[in-house]
Amino acid sequence: MYNLRITGLFTLKKTASRITVSLILFNIICISFLIIPKGYSASEEIESKFGDAPKIDGIINISTNEWNQAKKLQVTLNDLPIKLWVMNDEENLYLSVQLDLLPAAHNYSEFVGIMISNSSSENLEDFIDARIVQFINISENEFEYFDYSINNSIFKNDTINTGNGAARLEDISSTYEFSIPLNDINLDDEDASVEHGKSSAFMIVYGVSPYYPSGIRKNITVLVNIASLSTITPLFINSTLFILVIIIFITLGALYGFYVYKIFTLKNKIERIKH
Repeated sequence: MYNLRITGLFTLKKTASRITVSLILFNIICISFLIIPKGYSASEEIESKFGDAPKIDGIINISTNEWNQAKKLQVTLNDLPIKLWVMNDEENLYLSVQLDLLPAAHNYSEFVGIMISNSSSENLEDFIDARIVQFINISENEFEYFDYSINNSIFKNDTINTGNGAARLEDISSTYEFSIPLNDINLDDEDASVEHGKSSAFMIVYGVSPYYPSGIRKNITVLVNIASLSTITPLFINSTLFILVIIIFITLGALYGFYVYKIFTLKNKIERIKH
């Protein structure tokens, strides 16, 4: 009888130990699924190109070669392919995001946002700034542009909106356009620093409801190398070179004319000597 009690007690303890170990493993697995990764690897590195400033209206005007000078590539937001165009001038960085979806797949309140890191860091906590173009009524092309600061995944409206954004849906294609100031001398803690000659990490996000960040469904991180201002040939140098070219051609033309004149003069002299 005593042995049976010991055996039963041993079996009970063994069963309890198995249950405890199973619960611990279950909790570890659950927690591992809930952990949010701290950063993402940039799948693309982009060399921004200088060009003429586009009009931020959600419409790409081909007839005026708008966005023609931009760096253009196709990337994938998880499983959603998009066209990404990047360019800048002396004052702003410009980004255009274009995506094609079947009419039924376009959400009434979809949005595209640009989350900006304060450096080239791709760690999630370094993305402190966000610019979002949010459709209010996509069927009527009604949208709003928002400038947010991000702190511990909390999106807060900036005191002053900087930059600009617009969007438009045509058939199955929606186009989102953004302008982000460069070398902003009035920069405060609400905005990330984006400068010429430096690299900045940007997270392109797509969502279907006006709640941030919970409404975000897809994203990709890209590293944009913004060209230095020294690569721009100043306007006065262009003008000087143009004037020099004109002077050289005029001089060469005058020399050629003088050469032809001297040939005809010499020919006349030879004719007179013969006669």
